[in-house]
Amino acid sequence: MSYSAVLKREIFNKEITSKEEKYAELFGIFSAKKSFKKKGIHFSTENVSLAKRVYSNLRDVTKMDIQIKYQVDKKLGTHKIYEVISLVTKNSEKEYKHLLNKMLSLKNFFEKKTEEQLAGIIRGFFLSCGYVKSPEKGYALDFFVDTEDSATYLYYLFKNMKKRVFQTDKKNKSLVYLRNSEDILDIIFLIGGVTSFFEFEEVIVNKEIRNRINRNINWEIANETKKLSASEKQIKMINFIEEKLGLENLTDVLKETAYLRLENGDLSLQELADLMEISKSGIKNRFRRLETVYKSLVEESQSEN
Repeated sequence: MSYSAVLKREIFNKEITSKEEKYAELFGIFSAKKSFKKKGIHFSTENVSLAKRVYSNLRDVTKMDIQIKYQVDKKLGTHKIYEVISLVTKNSEKEYKHLLNKMLSLKNFFEKKTEEQLAGIIRGFFLSCGYVKSPEKGYALDFFVDTEDSATYLYYLFKNMKKRVFQTDKKNKSLVYLRNSEDILDIIFLIGGVTSFFEFEEVIVNKEIRNRINRNINWEIANETKKLSASEKQIKMINFIEEKLGLENLTDVLKETAYLRLENGDLSLQELADLMEISKSGIKNRFRRLETVYKSLVEESQSEN
């Protein structure tokens, strides 16, 4: 089961007692799927748990007649489509108007929302059209919204919450998405995915530890490679001096340095300096002098040719 499905299952098992939060969740669900109609509410989904939740919440907040049914859709395979329908009649016009007013009062994204309302609205959008990628594969929270107006509403809702949110079009849908792990964690916790929150956080921590270890290993490898590269260059230079001049013809200091390097090709400059009981700048100075001898011998060799 995907991480997203696990999170939704956890949310479906979460009981909401506040009517205000139920209004907010229904508003998010219906806004995402353009379910508000002139003749009433018509919501459809392939998720039976979501259909049952919508039906149950509507029963708790309105006295309108509500129906739940399903039909089989054979396009691109066989699918069951669950529908929650509440049609307006003469007797229910007033009740429907009250229901719309309660939900649509949340539509102003600049108006300050309570945490309860925010949780309900975002949870509704997520249950209806949201997807969270498994944190092992990356950090992504996506909402594929039916209308651009509703997507823009959700975008500014996140903006007002100081989240790093983006909006674009994809697959004939308006996509609102977050890619920052901290923002995604905040949203998962807000909408009631407490267990999923801790699982997501644990993955992040483990990934950071692995990345830190890998960075340290890469740093050590790079340093070792750099050290060996410098050593190889110095040994090549010393061998050329031996061939053209002879190390015995060097000053005692440079001769000692040359032989020590030939005997300890795997040591760093600092380790060589420690063996000779001099400073690192001192050993660098000796190799500069050896390099001067090397370059003069190279020039002589080239002029002879």
